[in-house]
Amino acid sequence: MKIVAIDFETANHSPLSACALGLAIFEDHELVTSHYWLIKPPKGHGWFKEEWTKDVHGISWFDVRDKPEFSSIAPEVITHLASADLVVAHHASFDLRVLHALLEHFEVSAPPFQHQCTLHLARQTWPDLPNHKLSTLAAYLGIELNHHHAQSDAIAAGRVMVACGLAAVPPLAPAPDI
Repeated sequence: MKIVAIDFETANHSPLSACALGLAIFEDHELVTSHYWLIKPPKGHGWFKEEWTKDVHGISWFDVRDKPEFSSIAPEVITHLASADLVVAHHASFDLRVLHALLEHFEVSAPPFQHQCTLHLARQTWPDLPNHKLSTLAAYLGIELNHHHAQSDAIAAGRVMVACGLAAVPPLAPAPDI
């Protein structure tokens, strides 16, 4: 099974303000590759909320001003999404909203794909955790995480998905005595 985990970082509250994208590709429960792009938001959407630049992801206008817009990387992103059996994100409604806004803005057709939210799955799988933030899950599962770096977040979301899937598999029954 091929899982593609996706994570966006944005400059502000606009879904068109994507300034970074991470993808992590898993096949048969193993990370096979990951990608990271800094993205220049489209004109009119690229103002950077100062507290996010300083305290959340650390990306500023100076980091992205000479980077490509999403439309330049969209063909590669679409290829990965189209080839996935499942696309996952932690708090998927956010990342999918950003993705769909960008695809619509740049008039790029979205491939059909199945998706899951690792936040919702984690709540079902580990209901007794104090919260289900990606950083909490990473610590609980022993996943290395540079939180709010899109590539690291995508890798962690994919690893959470794998862990949810493995946790959901019932244990094997003991072999009968012969």
